Amino acid sequence: MTTESAAKPITHKFDKFQTLATEKGAVRAVAEKMLDLPAQIHPPILGSRTRIWKQDPSVTELKLPRTVYVHTEVNDGPSDSQIRIKGVVPVPADVNRDFLPDPAANVEAFDAVHTYTVVRQVLTFYQRVLKKKLNWQWGQDNGEQAINVYPHAGETANAFYSREEKALKFFYFTPFKDSNLTSKVFTCRSLDIVAHETGHAILDSLKPEWILWDAPAQTGALHESFGDLTSIFLILSQLDLVEYIVAETKADLHQKNILAELAEEFGLAFNLRNGLRNADNNLKLSEVTPEVHDLSQVFTGGVFDTLADLFTSRRDPYVQDSAEVLYQTGKYLGEVVLRAIIESPNTNASFADVANAMIRIAQTDGNHDYAKFVQKNFEFREVLGPKAFGTHIDLSNFGMYPSRRCACGTMQHPQYRPKAAHLNGTNTDGMVKTP
Repeated sequence: MTTESAAKPITHKFDKFQTLATEKGAVRAVAEKMLDLPAQIHPPILGSRTRIWKQDPSVTELKLPRTVYVHTEVNDGPSDSQIRIKGVVPVPADVNRDFLPDPAANVEAFDAVHTYTVVRQVLTFYQRVLKKKLNWQWGQDNGEQAINVYPHAGETANAFYSREEKALKFFYFTPFKDSNLTSKVFTCRSLDIVAHETGHAILDSLKPEWILWDAPAQTGALHESFGDLTSIFLILSQLDLVEYIVAETKADLHQKNILAELAEEFGLAFNLRNGLRNADNNLKLSEVTPEVHDLSQVFTGGVFDTLADLFTSRRDPYVQDSAEVLYQTGKYLGEVVLRAIIESPNTNASFADVANAMIRIAQTDGNHDYAKFVQKNFEFREVLGPKAFGTHIDLSNFGMYPSRRCACGTMQHPQYRPKAAHLNGTNTDGMVKTP
């Protein structure tokens, strides 16, 4: 065999690889070459390391930021087929396909990487429950379209999901002068806020009628609660944070902790000591107004109490590490909540609809202790049982809608109001009127 004839097949293979790399990208080309899989089978994709704030930057005892691993393919930006970072200079991957900017050297690049990663983690968590790739609300009929994520969307104390803009927008603002904060607060740096708004986007894909202003108060409150619960479930999916929470609370989730307190830095900017919201509350339906955020705390609190009860009942440190028990409990409870929401009515869903669906799912799965604690905690909240509080009166036929004045930017956004309606004030019972 001559040298010339031996070189020919090698050159041919190299040319073929170069063509594949051009068409599909070098990472996929290498994976396909290594595994020699048929074209219809997706090979493993080499993921990327990124750096994120695993809590608000104000939670200094966690020694943030930290490095995490995104197991799916990440392109420059960073971006992928479902998520696009916008409004900042695109961040290129390094030679190892990682995204590890130093926040002290390039804070804009770090914010882009952090925000992308948290959105990706939330999406991955729920896609594992769904066992499929999720299309955003605008991609249901027209194929996959990415969501645009703006880490630095402008200066105001706000963050929101916009269906019309196909976007998640995170703003920054100067805190009150009498707060203890001396620099601007960037909402994109809060894992809680990014997870919360991403939760709104995901729920809007699954239940597009729930976000609208003419939905009943409890339906809107479920949307707001799902955002808060998304933050809780994401934290519980981070093994290092779970270990920290167990140590922080000595395995008592009703002690002050980073899991129950949401958006700590945002709260500090407005002199709120326990974060913007606190999931560990004892509110009942008879004790809150129909205002959507006020009402949402009842459902969030019921789920948080269920988490705490399950963790306490299943914890046995002589058999299994407490952090492992909390991780498994949070993972399953997150699955149950999402499955219950999917089973609930597409319109006019109530707290009882979702709570009863959670009970049915847990019983079907053979987890009767889960079902028992859901029943117990939502009876205490006056959602289920003989003392269930009647739903707040629906006055939408008279142009009256539940107030959203204390809810997040998403729930207050005018694009979700009834067409041609403007708000002209709020009355004392927490309803808003359209002319």
